[in-house]
Amino acid sequence: MANLTDKKSILEALRNHPEQVRKLWIEQGFERHFEECIHEAKSRGIQFRVLPKDKFFGKQGSMKSHIFLERDEYSYIDPDSFLANINPSSCPFICALDGVQDPQNLGNIIRSAACFNVEALIIPKDRACAVTSTVIQVARGAVEHIKIARVTNLARYIDSLKQAGVFCCGFDEKGRDPLWTSDFTGATCLVFGGEDGLRRLTREMCDAIVSIPTTASFLSLNVATSFAIASYEATKQRNLKHLRACR
Repeated sequence: MANLTDKKSILEALRNHPEQVRKLWIEQGFERHFEECIHEAKSRGIQFRVLPKDKFFGKQGSMKSHIFLERDEYSYIDPDSFLANINPSSCPFICALDGVQDPQNLGNIIRSAACFNVEALIIPKDRACAVTSTVIQVARGAVEHIKIARVTNLARYIDSLKQAGVFCCGFDEKGRDPLWTSDFTGATCLVFGGEDGLRRLTREMCDAIVSIPTTASFLSLNVATSFAIASYEATKQRNLKHLRACR
């Protein structure tokens, strides 16, 4: 089970995946504050209870929130099915993460991915953070809007994406070319290293390696920040291409 205590995450779970929600608890006296959550639960036939303060905190085990939702664990998509259905002519926008281990980073990445219309995130099963309750909380409801696949061998999966006609571009602070020199308007997969950067095999599988130049050469960007900048650049290129085509 995944336990949520953030209002935004709870609302998105109720609206987008009510079939995965089990129960909703609200502390007595806060019904008006969470009226929207109560309405969503009622409209979808989801069980909810209003509990006195002592019983509520006994159930939640924390005093950080006045609402508590219990839902199923996050449901990943099947990576093989996703790969089999890739159509390069539709210019899918995919991102892969090579071993992000910090749940705060992964949550922020998922939030950025939803903001910039990333179709799917690919993450490794081993030596990487999964979509936990903490990740869902940090993402503030974005997990309900993004597809995520977990793969056994990320380097091999990237190679399969390339064979399917997807341009795979890795990000590394030592990359010689800045990110804006690459074309992200076609079928694209942006590949990011974890907190320690891209692993060798993953790096070797990429079609290109680019960097995000900074004004201070001795500093490197956090992976979640790099992801946000790069996914914005890809979205900007795609939007500009669409605008030019409409003229």
